[in-house]
Amino acid sequence: MTYLVLLALALSMRFGPDIPFRRMLTRHLVERPIAFLVSHERHQYIFWLIATAMLLLGGEAILIFGPELILVYAADLALYVDVVVIAAASASWNRAHGVLTRLRSGFGRTRKVRRGGNGAARSKRSQRAPARLTKANDDDSDGPDAGFAERFAIAA
Repeated sequence: MTYLVLLALALSMRFGPDIPFRRMLTRHLVERPIAFLVSHERHQYIFWLIATAMLLLGGEAILIFGPELILVYAADLALYVDVVVIAAASASWNRAHGVLTRLRSGFGRTRKVRRGGNGAARSKRSQRAPARLTKANDDDSDGPDAGFAERFAIAA
């Protein structure tokens, strides 16, 4: 039953006539919560989450350090988490932007097909003469130490 009432209110806010009840619903259910959310900074929301978790789960720490020091530590941790999240998001954005740029330039390229007669003729590549063959490395007959190799072969 509650869901039906909420659905009816949402539909009347969206599609209903411009009457004072609709303006009141819009002001209290849309405009004021958005104004409250915009009035705070991102690290304050992170602080609220961390402070709530620390105060609920850190019973012994609250007894030892006191709630003030725990809240100061939560504020410090919230700023650190905020910086880490922004750095990770920035690095992810840069990487995704680079990949998308590379993909976009690859897909944007089209091949031009040359058809006979309407384009300049391409010159053929020049054929290089094959390199002159050299003697094998194990051919010791005309080197300066050819006699040494023969004497060593006889001795063996």
